[in-house]
Amino acid sequence: MKLSIKHTDSYKKFSILPMNREIRSKHVEELVDSIRNMGIIRPVVACQTNVIEGEDKLYIVDGQHLATALEREGMSIPYTTIKVEDEQELIHKMGKLNNSSKSWVLIDYVNAYKFCNNEYRKLLKFKNLYNLEIMMVATICRNEYSIASSSQAIKGGSFEVSNPKAEVMCKDFSDIFLKLTNVDRSVKFSFLNAFIQSYDKITQDEVINNLDKNLKKIKLIANLEDAKNFIRSKVFKIKS
Repeated sequence: MKLSIKHTDSYKKFSILPMNREIRSKHVEELVDSIRNMGIIRPVVACQTNVIEGEDKLYIVDGQHLATALEREGMSIPYTTIKVEDEQELIHKMGKLNNSSKSWVLIDYVNAYKFCNNEYRKLLKFKNLYNLEIMMVATICRNEYSIASSSQAIKGGSFEVSNPKAEVMCKDFSDIFLKLTNVDRSVKFSFLNAFIQSYDKITQDEVINNLDKNLKKIKLIANLEDAKNFIRSKVFKIKS
């Protein structure tokens, strides 16, 4: 199917999607340099919809940095339009399109879906309150140690906080996490795995006490599997 491309010199023609990423000036400068050297190699992708504010507006779905760069250069903006039925479909298409240009990371999906899904607002709240990685918080909120499954749920718009103890568990794990300075990220996730598996089977005070006794030893273990087994047995008292 041939792509229908329109052009406009009216920079105010486009409205800003509240769930899109903030404009990064460095990325705009990179695109200005690209435009000056190679010209415009792709159009902005937009959609005409009333699902955001209740009235028909033209929103940039992909290419807000490109549109900003073209405005900076005083150039016409080429754009094509896509159809969306609701906010969920809009965010899904935003993620797909941005993954083909400047890829979205998990926090981008959370920031987008929070505008139409309260579960994502809870997820972001816990992340900000307890200063944990978004994937760690998501795993605790689902009380299921499956990185792939949690990632898929976040990206697909189906994430739910199904764990009624999510907030208190985030707080408890944050207390553990604060002690894990200069510890490899994969080791931190080994702590998370054991933490979820042993929660309610050992007290938080016992875990913190065991961690304080063994942290120096853990930092000296080079092999990840050995570190994982040590953490499970010595810190969380999980039997093999």
